[in-house]
Amino acid sequence: KQWYQRRVRGSVPDTSKMILIALALISAVCSAPTDQESVRISFSQKALDFGEDVAFYMIDIIQKVAVGKLTLPNVSTDSFRATSLKFSGIDLGKPEISTVPGVGMKWRNGNARIVVKGNWAAKVGWWWYDGSMTLDARLAVDAVAGITASNGKLATAPKGCNIGFHSFDLDLGNSFLSWVAGLFEGLITPEIKNAVCNEVNKLLRTTVNGVIASLPHDIPVADILDVEIEADSDPVFASSTIDISARVKADSQGSDTVFPFNPEPIVSQMDPSLMACVLISDYTLNTASYIALSAGQIRESVPNEVLDATNPVMNTAYFKTSIPDFYNAYPDSAVVYSVVNTRYPRAEFDHDNVIVDMPVNLMVEVGGSDVITLAITLTVEGNMQHTNNVLSGQITSATHTTSITSSSVGSVTVDQIDSVVDDILENTVLPQINTIITKGVTLPIDQYVNLNKGVLEAHDDFVKVCADATLTDFTLQELKKIAENIFDA
Repeated sequence: KQWYQRRVRGSVPDTSKMILIALALISAVCSAPTDQESVRISFSQKALDFGEDVAFYMIDIIQKVAVGKLTLPNVSTDSFRATSLKFSGIDLGKPEISTVPGVGMKWRNGNARIVVKGNWAAKVGWWWYDGSMTLDARLAVDAVAGITASNGKLATAPKGCNIGFHSFDLDLGNSFLSWVAGLFEGLITPEIKNAVCNEVNKLLRTTVNGVIASLPHDIPVADILDVEIEADSDPVFASSTIDISARVKADSQGSDTVFPFNPEPIVSQMDPSLMACVLISDYTLNTASYIALSAGQIRESVPNEVLDATNPVMNTAYFKTSIPDFYNAYPDSAVVYSVVNTRYPRAEFDHDNVIVDMPVNLMVEVGGSDVITLAITLTVEGNMQHTNNVLSGQITSATHTTSITSSSVGSVTVDQIDSVVDDILENTVLPQINTIITKGVTLPIDQYVNLNKGVLEAHDDFVKVCADATLTDFTLQELKKIAENIFDA
């Protein structure tokens, strides 16, 4: 089961090992599309093309590091030996990255070049001849990585590796023993294939999985809480897109919570003109709201720094004409208004807007005692905007309905007191809601990716953000570290 976990604010994920290469290919949030999904990340072929650029950046560093570090095992037969075989030159070129439907992703270097130097010895009759040699070969490398969900995270595993040689030029420095070259080719090509595929497979089993494990798995929602995300099923690979979906909900301190609502299906197609789309249902936000802002968690009162005690509504004299029984019971007395939510704020995305409704009780107090209690259903509508990696908005309208639930000063009608409600709400809960909407949701990639050419759309029950991406300087430095240390293990 995929879940959110509320965490102590201020904790941050370990970023020392995070790199963007995984973000360019896959996301830390994933599962198979389902009518219960509440988060989806989709990548187009344009994102895979971007992944090729990122990979080429790393390859340029890796192939320099590999020289002198990457070796081949010694070859020994009754009549031939090859020893001290080291790669002295590697040119992999820019890779091609594509999807393998139903499996994962394919990496292809179609015209890579390797140069291997070492020593050789060949037996002719009773005598051994030896010397140094240089192998210059061109080859194609094809590797397939399967990507699945495992223990709450994505995991990569090798699903195939193939090496095909375009050319094989061997210089033994001895034309008399040119026949040795043919013998050597038959012996050394399997070793080259094993060496290259072993490195690729090791990369998929260890390094890439380590990177994925260190990627951020949380989404901060305003200043209320962080939500931690785990993968519960496999991503879906189509011919030119990757859909990574999740059944995500909030949880408090690891305890299972039964929510009185369910996610609606997310129905949307990937925009091929942009690299990636992130879709978040209102169910996702509502589960977080249900946990963090349940009944009684939002409490405000006036007078406060905005609506102070000098305001006329802060004295019973204000109601001398409209509610005379109230004034007669407490003549010229200070009034305190307290607002408390009676249910979590419920959000809904709808046609480029976000709508939040929340019921509250408004208590009119004198001398510390409740005199009149009102039940108010508050509905707030706001627009939405996307700035780099932050989804936010601003209140554009607010409406409410009011009913009287109790009164200790006789019969009171809504019309007699409703004129005060607007002032109280505008100076208590509305600023809180606006703060939450304004701060919005920060996607957990802001340190690694800059989003641009963005599109923000609020659909029925979900919000959709699509964008292209560029790497931050921080990401480039992390990629460089990974590439430089890739052979140290």
